[in-house]
Amino acid sequence: MPVDIGRSVMKCLPRIGCVFADDQRWWWIVPSGSHIDVAWPTFTSYAVGAQMTDLSARSRLPRLVHHPQDDSPYTPPIPLYFMTCHIAGIRPHWSPGDTAGPSQAV
Repeated sequence: MPVDIGRSVMKCLPRIGCVFADDQRWWWIVPSGSHIDVAWPTFTSYAVGAQMTDLSARSRLPRLVHHPQDDSPYTPPIPLYFMTCHIAGIRPHWSPGDTAGPSQAV
């Protein structure tokens, strides 16, 4: 997600796992499957099985901006999802097999 939104989200979450960032985007580590039947806001990108390779080719290396106090690297996906929807001004929406995505909040 974009840096400014990442900062806002971080201030509001009760528990935060590992968060990485470069000068344009923040990456939140969530448990596998956190994308299933969930329509994340358009300003987010969900990367299944994301891996960083060949870091020497990147001019802006990601850095760790938050390390959790416990042993789990994961941010709980449900609070993260609700907070990103709130910031985007959309209603949270998930449903098995529903690919329509979130609706605008009214």
